[in-house]
Amino acid sequence: MCNTMMTPASPRQQGMATLTMSLVVLFLASLMVFYTSSGMLFEIKTGNNQLYQSKAMEAARGGVEHSMAWLVNGSNTSSLAWTTDATGPSGTNQKATAASFPSSVSSQTIGAYTVAVSLWRNSATPTILEVSAAASGDANATIRQRIRLGTTTVTTSTPNTLNIASVAPIVIRGQLLEVTGNPDVYPSTIGGVAIATSSTNSSDIQIGHLDLNGGTISYGAFTGDAWDFVFPNTTKAQMKAAADYQKIYFYDGTVAPPDPWHQSLGTASDPVILIFDTGAGCPKINGQVVIYGLVYFANACVDNGWGGVEIHGSMVADGTIRKLNANAEFTGWSVSSGSGVITLPPTTTTSTAQTFAKLAASWRDF
Repeated sequence: MCNTMMTPASPRQQGMATLTMSLVVLFLASLMVFYTSSGMLFEIKTGNNQLYQSKAMEAARGGVEHSMAWLVNGSNTSSLAWTTDATGPSGTNQKATAASFPSSVSSQTIGAYTVAVSLWRNSATPTILEVSAAASGDANATIRQRIRLGTTTVTTSTPNTLNIASVAPIVIRGQLLEVTGNPDVYPSTIGGVAIATSSTNSSDIQIGHLDLNGGTISYGAFTGDAWDFVFPNTTKAQMKAAADYQKIYFYDGTVAPPDPWHQSLGTASDPVILIFDTGAGCPKINGQVVIYGLVYFANACVDNGWGGVEIHGSMVADGTIRKLNANAEFTGWSVSSGSGVITLPPTTTTSTAQTFAKLAASWRDF
């Protein structure tokens, strides 16, 4: 019986085994590094693509916004011309011509992207426009936005004043008849206009004992109503709405004036406007009343009984004045009596302005 003895591996054999295992581990590690690197490269490329796409999208968005800002100007929109074109977005059949939609808007460079913008509409609904912007560069993107055009009324208010110095002491659309007593008219300037009338017939102004004190009569000084001549930018409704019975007094059929009138109004530095409109009649102004400003009568006034009234400014009438009597005085405003400027209700003007609104849920990007 013999015994078999195991021979230990030589150091050379052990080294080969270690080397083999090391190579296997290195190969596996290399595979892991390569796999990881490939994933990182893919993520980098994906991130770059997303960045380029986002930039393209923002460039297209900028093209749309710039075009809409151009369209906000109503004159730009009204000058647009259209041509039949079926190549646009669905639902459109007309495209704005190159001449009316300028290259500064339709061809833009935003960042590193070229943006081509076109404007479309359906001829059946011309108030609905569609802006289409296509950006091209490292990536491509297109954005569309629909907008609705409309109009609105805009009211503009501007300050309005009256300088009484520019109005004759007496302004009358009707006739001046049967003057009795010894009333006086003092024009604002020597030889200036004492009476301004719409009549061209001298027989309509019978001054009688009315002393013009060197003043003249201006025939055919205006046409139409005396109101419009004196207050060309103010309606009676505006004046009534502004009445505060401190600076502007307005009486008509709904607000009756005191009759007779005894109250003195205004000062040389703070004139007033006293209105007796249709329905207010012609209250007798007497009792040594002094008024600084302008007094207006809408009705013809007969048998008025003016007493000793003093009006520093103007008496304006849209009807006949008969029997201007006693010692009434009408003194034209002058610089020595203060500025003579009265604040009137603001002048309002209306105009049509274009409205511009994005249509909800009409935004498209791709």
